[in-house]
Amino acid sequence: MTKIDLLTGEEFKAKRINQNFATPQNRIKYYNNKATEFRRSIAYINKPLKINAILLNQLMAGEKSKTFHKEFLLGKGFDFSVHTHIAEYKGKRYYAIYKYIIATQENNHINVIRYA
Repeated sequence: MTKIDLLTGEEFKAKRINQNFATPQNRIKYYNNKATEFRRSIAYINKPLKINAILLNQLMAGEKSKTFHKEFLLGKGFDFSVHTHIAEYKGKRYYAIYKYIIATQENNHINVIRYA
């Protein structure tokens, strides 16, 4: 049975009915390319989330709750436009980044609460 290799488009003789690639190297390269394309497509969200998580881990080392000025966090490189989920704290719902709740307060102050 002849098939078309998904990576190169070349025709090859398949030894198994479920074989889609002429060589194992083609299979590996095909799936590596797919994974790279996927990672690039979500990088605009994952990169700021990673930066935020690293920053919060550093700022909250050994702390359960801490208050920061919004400008301080912005100066450190924090991005308020991304979050992972919404969490409830004291009956109110706030944006959260992984294990941190970002509770906005008056006067541009942000209360960061570690809940995990």
